[in-house]
Amino acid sequence: MSLLEGLRGAFFSLRTNKLRTGLTMLGIIIGIAAVIAVVTIGLGGKAAIMQEMEKSGVNLFVLYTKSVGQTGLAEGERLTIQDGESLRRALPQVKTLIPSSVEYTAIEGNQKQSSAMIVGTSPEFADLRRREIAKGRFFSEEEFSADRRVVVIDQTLAENFFGAGNPLGQQVIIQNVPCRVIGVLAKDKSAFAQFDVGTKNAYAYIPWGTWSGIFQSERVDQLEGATFLETDLEGTISSAKRLLNVRHGTTNQFEAFNVQQLVQSANQITHILTSFIGLVAGISLLVGGIGIMNIMLVSVTERTREIGLRKAVGAKERDILVQFLLEAIGLSLVGGIVGIALGVGSAQMVTYLLHWPPLLSGWAILFAVSFSIGVGMFFGFYPALKAAKLEPIAALRYE
Repeated sequence: MSLLEGLRGAFFSLRTNKLRTGLTMLGIIIGIAAVIAVVTIGLGGKAAIMQEMEKSGVNLFVLYTKSVGQTGLAEGERLTIQDGESLRRALPQVKTLIPSSVEYTAIEGNQKQSSAMIVGTSPEFADLRRREIAKGRFFSEEEFSADRRVVVIDQTLAENFFGAGNPLGQQVIIQNVPCRVIGVLAKDKSAFAQFDVGTKNAYAYIPWGTWSGIFQSERVDQLEGATFLETDLEGTISSAKRLLNVRHGTTNQFEAFNVQQLVQSANQITHILTSFIGLVAGISLLVGGIGIMNIMLVSVTERTREIGLRKAVGAKERDILVQFLLEAIGLSLVGGIVGIALGVGSAQMVTYLLHWPPLLSGWAILFAVSFSIGVGMFFGFYPALKAAKLEPIAALRYE
């Protein structure tokens, strides 16, 4: 018997029991679809994370003390403006390094009050964080040097205080100190925003000297910076921490954060979730394979007389074995193809709804097809072998 004849016979047999064939393939379809969808969605998620990192800047970092936010710290344990200046001189690979101090307090505007994070920083902040200006501008170097009482607010404060009106030129009161609004920042959508401390819905930005005067404090909560090259990031962070510990006479007192850490954490979570769902899909494939074996054993029993008749007219054991093995492979292969289509369609829909880049994995599709064929061969071999070993006389007498 040729392979083509075997295929024709296998698919004819499968078509004669369409409902049973469809139900048998269901486990394979679900398993393959889950594998394709999980891999595709996982790749799209990773690509989306990389896009967010690129928006934030792959060369950004934050330096802070391990005890940041705690009260009663000794002066030697706090960051200072001089630390930033010293690091800029000592580390030529640093493109930007700015101070950042944060205080959570009440802020008033247009006879209304709200709580907000008041951030003291420098004019490079907006460019460093890649923040867009919705209205007006960020404060200038001149305003920073002169400790001018100017403020840039976020959209939350702008809407709370001024509604649909124009906030530019209006005054807000911070700790009884009036500050003129010169700009409104657009909403921060970058991955770097995840590192902001405190509430994330109300921020106001003022020159660091103005902040120091308002809150009567010289403390610096963190130093935010960027290197010229991404490849310099790890070495720069290590050097900066070492220099800070030397300056303060401490050991291992300072820590650093960068966007790449977010990406690594997200990738680990994605890998764990993908592995878990992949395991569930694998169980579904196993169940589907057992279903194929069960149906093939039933088919052997139902077609015992047919097998006996074929052997009586000259069919060899190899012909019977190939016939039933091809039926099992056909079941799993057709189920695999339907599962691939369903998995790709589901993944495309999910990535579209989440606005992720749709990334199809060729190796995942190849694996799915190969695995479905392998399932058919593995779970179909025993029923096929059982059919091939039937004695013609006993088979013809079977009732």
